[in-house]
Amino acid sequence: MRTSAAVAAVLAVTGAALSWAPAASAATTECVTHPLGTAGLYAEFIEKDSVRHSDSEGAVAVGGDATFGDPKQPSGFSIGHKLTAADLAKLPGGHSLVVGGTLYANQVVLDKGTGIAGKVVDRSTPGQGFGVDGDRVREGASPTSPVDFGKEFAALRTLSSAWAAAPTGGTVSAAGDGLFLAGTDEQLNVFAVSAADLEKARSITLDVPVGSSTLVNVLGTSYDMSTSATYGVYYKNLDGGAPVIDDYAMPRDEYRQIRAKLLWNFPQAETVKKNYTSWPGTILAPNADVSMGGKGYGPGHVNGSVIAASLKTVPGAETHQMNFTGCLPKGTTPGPVPTPEKPKPTDTPAPTPPATPEPTPSRDGETPGTPDTPSGSASPSTPAAPTTPGGSTTTPTPAPSATPEGDLATTGSAIGPGTIGAAVAAVAVGGGLLAFAKRRRRAS
Repeated sequence: MRTSAAVAAVLAVTGAALSWAPAASAATTECVTHPLGTAGLYAEFIEKDSVRHSDSEGAVAVGGDATFGDPKQPSGFSIGHKLTAADLAKLPGGHSLVVGGTLYANQVVLDKGTGIAGKVVDRSTPGQGFGVDGDRVREGASPTSPVDFGKEFAALRTLSSAWAAAPTGGTVSAAGDGLFLAGTDEQLNVFAVSAADLEKARSITLDVPVGSSTLVNVLGTSYDMSTSATYGVYYKNLDGGAPVIDDYAMPRDEYRQIRAKLLWNFPQAETVKKNYTSWPGTILAPNADVSMGGKGYGPGHVNGSVIAASLKTVPGAETHQMNFTGCLPKGTTPGPVPTPEKPKPTDTPAPTPPATPEPTPSRDGETPGTPDTPSGSASPSTPAAPTTPGGSTTTPTPAPSATPEGDLATTGSAIGPGTIGAAVAAVAVGGGLLAFAKRRRRAS
């Protein structure tokens, strides 16, 4: 298996492993708030290139080229719907979109904020769409980017390798095809698990105190969530009973607090692949090519942020404005990385898999799209054409993007130059279907 120069350099620090000075315990480790720095302000913070469709609720920064939307899918990409004025004020230059290289655009919409790119190339089909909605993306400014991606990712790699060696304070156990991460520290719970063991899990359950930060170090050069078709990440039920699966809208705020302070650290990974399952927390993989969705298993959302060397997704995959708010270890002195132990046996039963990935509420009251279908399951039937208020059938018109899970059935498109009407279109993605929902008009 190949090892990138960046990973090799980190491994060379101790000659064998990533490093950070050990502390007495997770409970006594000094931590720092907002540990991700500039990257922590974005839903997507990518060092090199990004290929995206559908939506990001938050801000997006790409150091290389960005290919957003595709007229052949058809798909578009919307940015920043959930950003507040306070969020925008913290962003470098106040931009919700930063592209260091070329932005290749098909129906790109900035719901909030402005953008800056080295160059903008309109990839839309003449007469059938637009490149970028409005004049919100400034092109060719010097210096182009208000973000120093080289500097930021050098710091992120140092942090990632340091956190990989943080002393563990939680237990990792397994039963059947379920993996359980349990910690009791009120401030910080650190887990170490091999990527191979995490791949074996069809369900992952978190049991940590509400209000504590959670750091999960996933060690290994590659991770593929579709290996065993992981069907859900769960929280221990605070009211007793069956575990609660992560979803866009959680039944209690306490679960959202756990999610907001959860970070998955992939310090050694060169590839990280996500399947259709909703993934809570922030993914930190500064050396990795990250993909969300792929042939045979469809898209999947991240209820948090993605920080990676590169990012590529299929239509329907979204990142949601749920940035990391936890407190993580501060030190960066070299030291040994703990070897992940094999998960301990437990008699705790694994959660029962849902029939399909959990649908979540639509935005603006519109009908959710079709849930993704896991590989090997029966595909949903093709949705019927929409009808007008009078009852007549309308001809489906491609809209810029879709939300198969139904989280944000209206994002990813808006009215740009000309009018994009109410639309429903279905396209095959892997073994599943993407349902294009009715779109809203963006307020001017």
